[in-house]
Amino acid sequence: MSMALNFTRWGALACVLWLQTQVPTWGNTGTFIDRQQATDLRVVTYNVLWDTIFPDRDATQAAKFARVVNALDPDLLNLQEIGDPFCGCTPKNASDVLNLMNSIAPLPGSSWNVFMGGDNVIVSKYPLSLKRTNTYPVGDKSQAIALVDLPDDQFPTDFYLINNHYKCCGGNGSEEDVRRQKQSDAIVNWLQDARTPGGFVELAPGTPFAVLGDLNTVGGPGPLNTLITGNIFNETTYGRDSPPDWDGSFLTDSQPVHNATGTTDYTWRSGNSRSLLDYVIYSDSALDVGNKFVLNTVSMTSADRTATGLQQRDVTIGNSTTYFDHLPVVVDFRIFEFAPSDFNFSRSADGADLATWQAGYHVLSGATRTTGDADGDGDVDGRDFLIWQQQAGISGPPLSPVPEPGSWVMLIVGEAFIANCRRVRYQ
Repeated sequence: MSMALNFTRWGALACVLWLQTQVPTWGNTGTFIDRQQATDLRVVTYNVLWDTIFPDRDATQAAKFARVVNALDPDLLNLQEIGDPFCGCTPKNASDVLNLMNSIAPLPGSSWNVFMGGDNVIVSKYPLSLKRTNTYPVGDKSQAIALVDLPDDQFPTDFYLINNHYKCCGGNGSEEDVRRQKQSDAIVNWLQDARTPGGFVELAPGTPFAVLGDLNTVGGPGPLNTLITGNIFNETTYGRDSPPDWDGSFLTDSQPVHNATGTTDYTWRSGNSRSLLDYVIYSDSALDVGNKFVLNTVSMTSADRTATGLQQRDVTIGNSTTYFDHLPVVVDFRIFEFAPSDFNFSRSADGADLATWQAGYHVLSGATRTTGDADGDGDVDGRDFLIWQQQAGISGPPLSPVPEPGSWVMLIVGEAFIANCRRVRYQ
């Protein structure tokens, strides 16, 4: 009987493991739209053509938008062209977006959270803080900027968003291109401020972030290159060049393609004219990517449309199959949890982090994680070294050889041991 029970238990476990390998995506459509993991954070950016998502402005387009939103099920939806300045009517605002989302895609037991800057709107399943409509110094156009307060029991940290709609039109070197470059310069400067203690904005070290939206990259390569590399053109106003990621490296362009297959990547189309205008650029030190795609319902299979509840022209204007305006861009993020002693955010507590700790050792107050404070108590001491020692090599590749500990290391270990004994004695 015992052997039979054990066989049954192991057989059941084997069945569970086998089933997991047969269902690679998380979701219920069985198509490219599904998240790959339940914990993936879905971020969508979508230029929606000046308030056409509202039933009282365009009932046909509003019905399409509702189907798209419900099929994609975004955690963070970033819209552009809300508040039509050309309609001769009252432009839509953040409250209108909130009411619309609560109507077409209600959240169980809660409400969406909405913040608007310029014609950009962040729509979030989670609370928003650090909300701003401009960087400082300001760029060319207002933005929607916010920190998304993600649930602590699901995510290791929060998520920072900068939602943009860059100036349209104009070729390389045009007045419009100069304005786009100004916007990128301002964002890179703002991200440098966010990574540095003090200033106008301060993020917790290692906070993942994304710069996204309709960047209108119809001129020269400078504005996009600046966002990725941190190469600031106007250093007099916006400071020195600053690689934007936490580890001192470039950001990454997610580069999704239509329906997650092939090479087609345009995000705007009018007839035979096509352009890649909409981007999701992110901090790859803190983020990995699961699924990603540009949604094109016209080129979806009929089976995929049926499974997802979408219709062929849901991303087009009217009855056209070649006039898209902009397409939704979808990226599913996985947030990396850094070891506290990974002081340079390289995804490994290693010799470089030991050197950071050594340089900061005996700083008694005002210390930060980037200067060797692993336990967050404002100083750099032996306890921080012990944390590094426990975590060395765990969050990344094996360590390079490190010299044998000298007398200074032994002294620090002794100091930490004595401090620990004192805590035990007086508890």
